[in-house]
Amino acid sequence: MSWRETLGAPPSTERPYTHNSQNTQKHTEPGNCADIADSAYRDSKQESSKLLEALADACRGLAITPTEVKLALAAEDIDDWRNGTISTDTLAAFAHSLVQRRDMDQGKCPDDYTETATCKHCGPIWLWFSGEVLGCPWCWNRAADKPIPRPCSVHCGDCIHFKRINHPHLGHCSKGEPEAIAGLWDMDRRYCECFLPRPQQTHNDQPRPPRADTKR
Repeated sequence: MSWRETLGAPPSTERPYTHNSQNTQKHTEPGNCADIADSAYRDSKQESSKLLEALADACRGLAITPTEVKLALAAEDIDDWRNGTISTDTLAAFAHSLVQRRDMDQGKCPDDYTETATCKHCGPIWLWFSGEVLGCPWCWNRAADKPIPRPCSVHCGDCIHFKRINHPHLGHCSKGEPEAIAGLWDMDRRYCECFLPRPQQTHNDQPRPPRADTKR
């Protein structure tokens, strides 16, 4: 994933350089190939060193190394940096997003996620604003089967992992959450980082009764 996708930046509008096939090509002497390769290697090492210096500034105060950020950069990201499209502030924002994503993957809530919200797919979540959303940053955790910290307790019966038994209220957790011998009561409230809301059936999803024939 490139820095543009990570930070939600618009795609680049720069047109790639197109080689003019009508230009005459200079023939490279065989004896110069080694010198050219050696020069290219030195330029590459120098460029890599400059990039790491820029990333060191971007990583200042963050629990991540310049090398880790460099490994996360896509090839087009490095091209953008080489062309001056990526500023130091952008690199710093990218490094910060990597640290935040790593913490969130471990089920840690970012410091600025202080509001209670509800995601259609994840249920009650922490966000930087309140309200209902169709998708959220925690959806990455949901897709990867990773924990999602909750701002409140949830009903077991509202979770897709709740598997009912031959009882009107009892069931078991398919994720192996602690439960009594008899199972879990569907209306029990508990804190659960594995909770995922059961899709709610709307009136449009209800099967329609057969339409009665009417006589004119």
